Amino acid sequence: MSIPINKTKIRQIISRQIISVSPETPLNEAVAIMAGARISCLVVEDKKLPLGIFTERDLVKLANRQTTFGSQPISEVMTSPVVTISGSLSIYEAYSLMLTNRIRHHVVVDHGGKLQGLITQTDLINHLGHEYFLEMRKIEQVMTTNVITVAGNLPVSEALAAMAGPGISCAVVVKEQRPLGILTERDVVRLVADGIDLGSVLVESVMSTPVLTVKIGTTVHKATMLMKKEHIRHMLVVGEKDIIAGIITQSDIVKGLEGKYIELLKEIIREKEDVFQQTARELLDKTVYLDNILSSSVSMAIVATDAVFMIKYFNPAAEKVFGCSAATAIGCSALELLVLEDIAPFSLQQAREIVQKEGKCLFPVEIKQKDLHQFYDGSMFGILNRQGNLAGFVLMLNDVTERRQYEDTIHHLAFHDALTGLPNRVLLNDRLGQALASASRTGTGGTLMILDLDRFKDVNDTFGHSMGDLLLISVGERLTELLRKSDTVCRMGGDEFVLLLPTVGSAESVAVTAAKIVAAFREPFVCNDHTFNVTASIGIADFPENGNDAETLLKNADIALYRVKEQGRNNFQRFSITAGDDVTPCPF
Repeated sequence: MSIPINKTKIRQIISRQIISVSPETPLNEAVAIMAGARISCLVVEDKKLPLGIFTERDLVKLANRQTTFGSQPISEVMTSPVVTISGSLSIYEAYSLMLTNRIRHHVVVDHGGKLQGLITQTDLINHLGHEYFLEMRKIEQVMTTNVITVAGNLPVSEALAAMAGPGISCAVVVKEQRPLGILTERDVVRLVADGIDLGSVLVESVMSTPVLTVKIGTTVHKATMLMKKEHIRHMLVVGEKDIIAGIITQSDIVKGLEGKYIELLKEIIREKEDVFQQTARELLDKTVYLDNILSSSVSMAIVATDAVFMIKYFNPAAEKVFGCSAATAIGCSALELLVLEDIAPFSLQQAREIVQKEGKCLFPVEIKQKDLHQFYDGSMFGILNRQGNLAGFVLMLNDVTERRQYEDTIHHLAFHDALTGLPNRVLLNDRLGQALASASRTGTGGTLMILDLDRFKDVNDTFGHSMGDLLLISVGERLTELLRKSDTVCRMGGDEFVLLLPTVGSAESVAVTAAKIVAAFREPFVCNDHTFNVTASIGIADFPENGNDAETLLKNADIALYRVKEQGRNNFQRFSITAGDDVTPCPF
């Protein structure tokens, strides 16, 4: 029977074949051991008790200070005391502590404090199921954009000055912004072990080359698998023309695992026997495990309260969402502090009743703060004590603004023309249907106009379709300025526009509007320093006189437009069943 990943203990996955040395081991001998075994650290121990740790990062710092790697004991330069963890911790507790301590190795000890093994970032990546929860994330979402670069003709000793900074494990050798090679901590270990004079040797002669790169847009999953296959801890991210865009390391991948916390948190809430079964007092004494999970759920605001809505926990994301610090919020009533009365469709008291009946309450949330407009999926769950009684609540807000904006974009594209942004045929039919229904109820009338640009094909043939598109955009803007806000300007396709005036005062006012549009097109259009003199022909159908459905009105307006075209263009005409009617003269 397999053990759930959140129940996995550290002692089940640690590396037990670790290499350790005594505190009296000469430094040069220790470096040689690291280089020969190609390992990232040595544990310094005495009778199985860990005294310190010596890592590649420690070696780089010493080399930057021009330390002589001689026979001095390693105890003089090791990092001590060493950060140790118990093998009984879960894999997620170890992950949380590694993020908190900002280190890449944890020494694992038993209850007596004796050395059991070592857990590294590589172990975490291999056991946290990255194939499942990182597959769709893009590499640019987790990569580091601040890439340390050096010239190839630089001495290694000078490159070490750049690598010795906090959180920097390598330097990229570049020429004209393109990567030639990479100098890593492991390379420095090898050079020191070989007794190379770091001040005289050039970076280009000892760098690792070629550099493994991936393109922007690659998934984190694919990059992780490639790093694992090639046994490397760094990979460059490049954009167009192979220009460096960033770097991804094992540390970046580990930080990117935070999304898994949210899934685990939901599992804990579902499994009521876990931490969320604690009473309000137990919530105050939450474990390091739960505290790190809640604090690391960067995109989800989490607020925990007791049974009467007194706030007991307020995570960093909640501080950002509600604009209030945890110090201010904890101990206050959620009814007074949170602005949910304005942003949720029902009050917390109503949500409480739903939770008591159904166990949970789901609701949408919308928050406006200054220039920010955020959308969240809200949920509230009950916390039961060991007796099964309601002891408190957990409120969670998951930021779905990006998804909402994407949905709004899709909705906009479904009802609007992609080029001009004007309503398309679908939206026109909807608004025309509403206008016809209103006219039928109130006994009023409206007008539908079809406008066609005269000899627009000449513009496309002479200047190209790109210039024609710019002209169509300008035409749409001018028509929008000429009509009322209650009117609709629609692009049907090509150079054909439909104008819907849902209410009109009289036949004369329609003629005035049409004449105004035709006259306005006498003003030239300027697009990219090109001037176009374009005229317009307009066919008009009134409703309900000329039809009481969209198809009939469009057909009759098109007939009127055809008559304008027949009689010289650059004018307008109303639909008439008398085919021989003259075009209405345009007063300009």
